[in-house]
Amino acid sequence: MKIALIEKGTSSIITALTCIKNGHEVEIYYDPNKPHLSVGESTTPHIGMLINEVLGISIFDMCFENIASIKVGINFIDWGKQNSFEHNFNNNQIAFHFESGEFNPYINNFLEHNGIIKYIPEKVEGYRIVNNSIIINENVYDFIIFSNGWEKDSYYSPIIETVNSALLYTQDIGNHLHHTVHRATENGWQFGLPFPKRKLLKCGYLFNNEISSESDIDLKSNNIKNFKKIDWVPRYSKSLIQNPFCAYNGNRLFFFEPLQALSLYYYKEFAEYICGFLNQTTEERMNYYNNLYHYEIWAYQLSLAYHYKFGSKFDDASPFWKNIKEKSLNFLNNVKPNEELFVHNIKNDLQYNTEYSKIGTFNVSDHKQLYCGMNGISLENIFSKL
Repeated sequence: MKIALIEKGTSSIITALTCIKNGHEVEIYYDPNKPHLSVGESTTPHIGMLINEVLGISIFDMCFENIASIKVGINFIDWGKQNSFEHNFNNNQIAFHFESGEFNPYINNFLEHNGIIKYIPEKVEGYRIVNNSIIINENVYDFIIFSNGWEKDSYYSPIIETVNSALLYTQDIGNHLHHTVHRATENGWQFGLPFPKRKLLKCGYLFNNEISSESDIDLKSNNIKNFKKIDWVPRYSKSLIQNPFCAYNGNRLFFFEPLQALSLYYYKEFAEYICGFLNQTTEERMNYYNNLYHYEIWAYQLSLAYHYKFGSKFDDASPFWKNIKEKSLNFLNNVKPNEELFVHNIKNDLQYNTEYSKIGTFNVSDHKQLYCGMNGISLENIFSKL
């Protein structure tokens, strides 16, 4: 099919590569007068594999070009019951960190200069359906995917609202090399993306602006003088596939928070769902993929609750952590009242020596690493503790 993709940000790139991998022709429209927010981002291993599969570009190629830095997992600091632990990717997989203001032009230029995608510098106000085709600025397509987020459509609120504001800044890299840093803070948590070649850590201090204000966060004590603030409304669209001719992805579809790079993972996952629908555009298939979308959005929030329910070293003194820990425990208890679902999965896989349990992107190996790390116990002792 011939697909029109709106805008050329990170989610659009992931969506475009997924569509190309599935045999579709893609053209990208973008507003040449629209400024693009450049932020630090990180990935799961799935994104690097997608780029390599479709474009033949490896993570190491991007690191050599100083477009990315290697990521092997996440270093949690002050979460749970111990000072620090690492959640590493399984099977020696790697991912990468990047700055969207550098990574996005790099991939978009490669796609355009190699004739893989045609880029059209025109703002799209809407579309018309004529004779089972999409008309956009007088051009004809089979399908349209909007990835230009923060529109005024109807959305659902999350089951639990976590963070909704961030202060973005840089720090010296310190001893952080190849792990994303997730540091619990009094008012929320801080991410840190290490770029060893530049000897800096791209950071964001995340908090809930209904609980804390910018004045509560003292960056000056850490010699942070220059930062920019962004706010968002955590939400998700009522549908992935809006009608037989249109779907959403990226921020237009959903955004909660950047914990564990889950957003980018789900952009790829939902792009695959869209391509699955395009193989057979019936109402039954549309309902099928929209139901899958709602399950994965639920699983995403379940995974967030699993992280937050362990709390942090600030539990007793922080309104944020007290609030989010209580909400997370209530959510998890309502899902499986007699025993936490994650613990049930770990027990089941340990008993039968399997690795089948999976919630969202996390399998039982991830669940065990997080459970042991947050509780300060070893993998060898996990069975006796459950």
